[in-house]
Amino acid sequence: MRVFIGPTEVAGIGHGLTQGLRRLNFQADGIFDSPHPFSYEAPQHPNIFTRWWYITGGIARKLRSTGSVLTWPVAAIHLLLAWPVLIFALLRYKAFVFLSGNTITNTRFELFLIRLFKKRCIVLFVGSDARPPYINGAWVWINAKAMKQLTKKIRRRVHRFEDAGVMCINSPSTAHFHRRPIINWFAFGFPSTISERKTRPDQFSKDQTASPATKIRLLHSPSNPQVKGTIKIEKIINSLLSRGSPIEWIKIYGLSNSQVLDEIQRCDLVVDQLFSDTPMAGLAIEAAQLGKPAIVGSYLARSPSSIAGNWPIPPSSFVDPSQFESALDALVGDTETRRSLGDAALNFVESAWSCEAVAGRAIACLMGEVPDDWWFDPSTTTYLHGCGLDEAEGRRRVRELVDVYGKSALGLDDKPSLTKAFLDWAQQGESKAANAQANRT
Repeated sequence: MRVFIGPTEVAGIGHGLTQGLRRLNFQADGIFDSPHPFSYEAPQHPNIFTRWWYITGGIARKLRSTGSVLTWPVAAIHLLLAWPVLIFALLRYKAFVFLSGNTITNTRFELFLIRLFKKRCIVLFVGSDARPPYINGAWVWINAKAMKQLTKKIRRRVHRFEDAGVMCINSPSTAHFHRRPIINWFAFGFPSTISERKTRPDQFSKDQTASPATKIRLLHSPSNPQVKGTIKIEKIINSLLSRGSPIEWIKIYGLSNSQVLDEIQRCDLVVDQLFSDTPMAGLAIEAAQLGKPAIVGSYLARSPSSIAGNWPIPPSSFVDPSQFESALDALVGDTETRRSLGDAALNFVESAWSCEAVAGRAIACLMGEVPDDWWFDPSTTTYLHGCGLDEAEGRRRVRELVDVYGKSALGLDDKPSLTKAFLDWAQQGESKAANAQANRT
């Protein structure tokens, strides 16, 4: 079975799945619509159409960032090239693994063709592609009108796959808009691929021989500082420094994936983010692959049972945001705990989340051979806090959206209990939300 993987690379997932399938002796190609800003993938161009689709996608993105008048002509060429790429893919591949809620043409007609020609197909949602925008910190300064429009757009994206009968893989923390059972993302996993750069024992020498006077090198590498809570994390770091904590603070931004991996290898602890909705996202996974521990803040840490099942939970220092400073302080002062956490993380990504193990689960999904306990019923979704924003701001956004457009604007009419939970949650801590609003203006 030859497998298409694409068209959007996210945190190296496409590259990892491609490598994993090949190691299992499947023919697999990672074909992407543009270069990734952090250079995750090794580009593959089976023909001239895929090559120029990839090239024009990159050019269009650069032009868009500069506001060039050539943006739309190049983008139009890119969109037109998607159709010969689709025809080529339909002729060449027996199965499709779509990433980040995108397909080659992003049309219902494409999914109709895939079904018509009896191709096997699954889609992996990875966060903002399915998360309600009113609890997504990636949308900065969003107002009620924009939230309403984005909510409709993201719901349509999710439902497009469901209506076409495509098996959806998503996290329980971003499953709000699904109407049908999904594969629990934590049962599926994240394919690890950088074993060749694994930290060797001698590279732990600094941490292993640390003296009380040795500074602990903390690394923070936000892909999006707003979403990762960088400003608040730096306040925590400054607080610890003012109390004499032996910290060497390293913050990097905008570097290639290779450069980030180099920095991870040199650090003692990765400080990932403050408002995550998973114990181990992209940077923490890369740290794990290099045997380095990571600390991750998340409101999901209050109720981790919502992502639990007959599979191991990714090992990180997974803490409530309110406990982030004390947990970080404890890790800085405890070499053995850091080492144990790094070892556990490395063992986890080498076993449960190895690229071969995850690729094997992808094949199981494509073949429809899914264990019963992998399924998650989205009607049981309870997580309200989203990702990339503190709870006061999340509540303010929900209240603003509902005040202007009514509760139906949440896009959850098929889940009345979840709608009520959001409404009740939005009314909590209103004074804090007002302060958040004041800070924005």
